[in-house]
Amino acid sequence: MRERLRRWSRPATEAALWALLGLFIVVELFGARDRPPLLETYVLLLALGVAAVLRRSLPLTAVGVMLAGATLQISANALQLVPNFALSPWLAVMALSLLAGLRSDRVRPMVATVAVACAFTFVLYLLSGIMFGSDVRAFLSDFVDWLGGALAIALTTFAPWLFGRYQRLYHNATRGGWEIAERMERTRAAEADRARLRERARIAGRMHDSLGHDLALIAIRAAALEMTAQDDPEQRRAAGELRTAAHEANLRLREVIGVLREGGEGGEDADDGEAPEPVAALVQRASDAGMPVRLLREGPDPDPAAPGGAVVHRVVQEALTNAAKYAPGAEVTVRVVREADRTRVSVGDTGSGADAILPARRQEGSGLAGLRSLVGEFGGSLDAGPEDGAGFTVRATVPDSGGGRADGGAEEGTEALETRRAHGEARDRARRRLATAVTVPVALGLGTVLVGFGLLAWISTSTVLPPERYERLSVGDDQERVERMLPRFAYPEQSVPNRPPEPPGARCSFYLVRNENGLPPVYRLCFADGVLVDKDEIQRFE
Repeated sequence: MRERLRRWSRPATEAALWALLGLFIVVELFGARDRPPLLETYVLLLALGVAAVLRRSLPLTAVGVMLAGATLQISANALQLVPNFALSPWLAVMALSLLAGLRSDRVRPMVATVAVACAFTFVLYLLSGIMFGSDVRAFLSDFVDWLGGALAIALTTFAPWLFGRYQRLYHNATRGGWEIAERMERTRAAEADRARLRERARIAGRMHDSLGHDLALIAIRAAALEMTAQDDPEQRRAAGELRTAAHEANLRLREVIGVLREGGEGGEDADDGEAPEPVAALVQRASDAGMPVRLLREGPDPDPAAPGGAVVHRVVQEALTNAAKYAPGAEVTVRVVREADRTRVSVGDTGSGADAILPARRQEGSGLAGLRSLVGEFGGSLDAGPEDGAGFTVRATVPDSGGGRADGGAEEGTEALETRRAHGEARDRARRRLATAVTVPVALGLGTVLVGFGLLAWISTSTVLPPERYERLSVGDDQERVERMLPRFAYPEQSVPNRPPEPPGARCSFYLVRNENGLPPVYRLCFADGVLVDKDEIQRFE
């Protein structure tokens, strides 16, 4: 029931609004006339009904329809076809303009609609001047009246429309702000998940590299002990069990690492918080464990505390671990070549051990895959594969300082930058729309007022007959001589109430004595048969 009421409440409210506006039109038109203005009422109600139907699908068209009806009414009043100006149609124009601003962002159709209405009234202003035989001064005075009417048309349409646009933009900006906040919350949650996965991958990589390497060395030591204990079967059996247990522990370690890395990122961090040992010490530990390994160096060793040295250490450690697992007993050669800004590393085995796995059948596990990702992110390269014969070699080129790493900070910075940019654009749009909503009506009003008052001041000044000129005029002067001394415009006689009767057969014109507010006195000059027959000064009072 409540949902049904909510569904019907808005249409009912809007219907009541349009019915109320229609009632205003009927009451205003019928209340101010002696005879019912049926045609005028029908036209305005028809325009209101069509606009109410189109207000949702074609809001700007609805404004144009109602504006046309209201403009026709004031035009008929200007042409003296109807006796009164109606205000109620303009209330409907304001309501429709507000709704159009809330629903549409199109500027040109709205400007074109108002321009057409103003142009139509201007044409009617010209026609009315021609119909009533207005002189230049009357034309200019009527033009000032037209400016006021055009300003009223512009303000009653543009001001509500701009306010509606601002309200819509403010609503969108507010809703967009909540959307940005929700997106930031989702981004933070996703980044937290990625951080946890990266930490799991880092732990897995550390376990694989350190514990896997140590277990491989234990297996090598156990194999060496097994070979030397030929005369003691019990000791040989214990050494074999130790080697088997180390191998099984290594397999279980790989399973645990696979679980930790599931869903994590492929890359690893070269800096895991522990300072790695030099490559020479790493090779020496493998040799002490019984691995037949030799180290060949060209140039100084890379600094193990530097990022590039840490990556080189990881490459050598992983390659030695693979050699111990897949080619136990095979001879291993570690070559480190130091160049100007990079280090080239190669670790290869002969694949000739008794329990060696053929290089072509070796599978690249998580160690080499993670190592390749690490070296690639650091800006280097790594490849691994069989050599000619039975051997297997890991080669890597590692720069001294990484140039291709990408981290979550960059993603966070990009996301923060995008958020700030979106917020700034929405704020700037709102400010521009608000400034437009204020400045456009104010500019139109000030411009029209300045033009109108300036034109009225010029007309009034051009209607003043200076007293010194008036004193030089005498009854009987030639009309042409007198007219050369008169101002540009004559003062309208209908603005001089209670004027004295004109001399028989004369035509009189009026001129201001001085330009001032209120009711300044006027001069009256009467001509007949081409001469000045009368002159006097008329005082005007409220």
